[in-house]
Amino acid sequence: MNSFDFNSAGSPRVLSEIRVTALVDVMTVLLIIFMITTPMIQSGVQVDLPRASAAAPDLGEGLVITITSEGSLYLEDRLLSIAQFDGVFGEIFEDQQDKPVFIRGDEEVPYGAVIGVLDKLKQHGVTQIGLATSLRPSR
Repeated sequence: MNSFDFNSAGSPRVLSEIRVTALVDVMTVLLIIFMITTPMIQSGVQVDLPRASAAAPDLGEGLVITITSEGSLYLEDRLLSIAQFDGVFGEIFEDQQDKPVFIRGDEEVPYGAVIGVLDKLKQHGVTQIGLATSLRPSR
């Protein structure tokens, strides 16, 4: 019967060190991927926001309503008519009443359209409302 002696000179040795080179390479690639894709994750509807010198709110903290220059109304990424808005918003806001609601209105949108959405939000009992803007470049 053969016996194994792991203490002899020719026996395989157990590696007791961790090789982190591959781990660092993978983590670097993942970091780069996340840095590139994170700006693309924000609300998918493209609008030209009005410019202001105040800092823009973090839209990831609440519900986002977008009004495009054509007057289309989006709740997050869902296209809605003003008639559909009440029902859909009521269902979503019921579960997320502690979150703020942000309005992203294109700078070409008539003031009355934004006021109409604000009125609908007040009817649903929304108390935390923010208006999204682009940051005006400093001179």
